[in-house]
Amino acid sequence: MLWLLLLSSSLLPTASSFCPSLCTCESDRNLRTSCINASLEVVPIQLNPDVRYLNLTGNQITNVHFTLAFYYQLESLDLSHNRIDSLGSKNFESQEKLLTLNLTHNVLQSLLKDSFRGLRRLELLRLSDNQLEQIHPTAFQALVSLRRLELMNNRLVSFEDGVLRPLVSLDTLLLANNQLLEVPYEGNLVYLRSLHHLDLSANLIEFVANDSFAALHQLHTLRLAGNVLMELDWGGFSGLSALQLLDLADNNLTTIPTVQLSKLYNLTTLTLSGNSFVELPPVAFQNLFQLRELHLDRLDRLEHIDTR
Repeated sequence: MLWLLLLSSSLLPTASSFCPSLCTCESDRNLRTSCINASLEVVPIQLNPDVRYLNLTGNQITNVHFTLAFYYQLESLDLSHNRIDSLGSKNFESQEKLLTLNLTHNVLQSLLKDSFRGLRRLELLRLSDNQLEQIHPTAFQALVSLRRLELMNNRLVSFEDGVLRPLVSLDTLLLANNQLLEVPYEGNLVYLRSLHHLDLSANLIEFVANDSFAALHQLHTLRLAGNVLMELDWGGFSGLSALQLLDLADNNLTTIPTVQLSKLYNLTTLTLSGNSFVELPPVAFQNLFQLRELHLDRLDRLEHIDTR
């Protein structure tokens, strides 16, 4: 009789967990909870405390203050497409196992000093499609394991020195569609020695100075399309010995940057479409022996191609 009582009690839901209406709560070993478009205004605090995957996308959540401390086992958290305007301070401090955090399509304007404190194992942080204008110099201090940072479609004009410095494991940095006025090298990119992919497309960058990427010896792809580049210093691409893809499309370049390109010995793909070139000289792409793809369409001002 005792074993029957024990068996029946194990089949009852625990008093410590609750699944809101319009949510799906899986109790298998994956412990997934999905509350997509569930009309939630706050993060529910009575879910299974052992939940590992929590999807809260498409709700009306405005903040995460004091609501995540119950979920120590979280590995993936999706808060995209909500109305979050602030992450506050230390609200992720209990999520030491979190690997992915999606905060896209909210209304964040700034990131505070301890916004991500505790997230030492985080590998993917998605912050695109917010209204970010300011990031505290130590906001990313805890993110030593971060591999991918997405900041596209925000309002960033510049980075304070040291913002990106803690991201020693970063592989991919996406900064497209902001309002950056210059390449954020000094105090930031200079520390990202593991970076492989950098996207600075659709900003307001006018000039690439000498050594703007000098420390990025592992960089494979660099996208600078859709800026307002008029000039590249002769050493603008120095240090990029591993670069394989370079996109300079839709800028204001008037001459092929032959000297700047000539040290990119491993370049396989080069895009220069949509610039203001008048002439293509005969040695425009000298030393690019690995080049396999060259994109030169939409050159509306081109008058002469020297085929010598």
